[in-house]
Amino acid sequence: MAVTDDTGARPGGAAPSKGELTRRAILDAAIDRFGRDGYRATSVATIARDAGVGGTVAYAYFPNKEALFLAAVDHDAAGVIEEGVTHVLDDLDTDDWRGTLIFTLVDAVDRHPLARRLLAGLEPEVTERVMDIPALHELRKACAERLRTEQAAGTVRTDIDAVSVANGIVSICLSLLMSVVQIGTNATSVYAGDVAAVLAAALDVVTPPRP
Repeated sequence: MAVTDDTGARPGGAAPSKGELTRRAILDAAIDRFGRDGYRATSVATIARDAGVGGTVAYAYFPNKEALFLAAVDHDAAGVIEEGVTHVLDDLDTDDWRGTLIFTLVDAVDRHPLARRLLAGLEPEVTERVMDIPALHELRKACAERLRTEQAAGTVRTDIDAVSVANGIVSICLSLLMSVVQIGTNATSVYAGDVAAVLAAALDVVTPPRP
């Protein structure tokens, strides 16, 4: 079986197959429907209808409703997290990448309905899954690599463990995201800069002023 990414694209730019397009259509419909109505109020048949396929077609790609839901959760949350990973790895000219990362994730979650529902605590049975979403491992890794680069450049303290601190940064970002979703953007995002300031005070090397 040819390997594809989450968009259905094949390596080398080859067009996705009909089956890959069908799977992606079902997944997109599941994200939209689960994000709007929730797990309990949504049926696989409804998702199939939204995707424009027969009522049993979804079961050819996902064995049951739970598997479809978890795949939809992982995919939608990955869309949020990938924006953060891209920012951390590509925006190398930004000194305040930690603060910008927080704002990037806060902005991204509004475009991902199922991830937003999960962060809001509306699916309590799977809320704990947030911490184990596969894409989070990539974000933790990207943050650790960025910290190591800054340690080598002498801008971040060398007496800290980059992996542990990266894990902490991601956990703080998730906590802030949950606050934004549950309390409201205006009430919480104003403090994102303050969180970044705390991280900077804890991590950054301060060059004493010359006498």
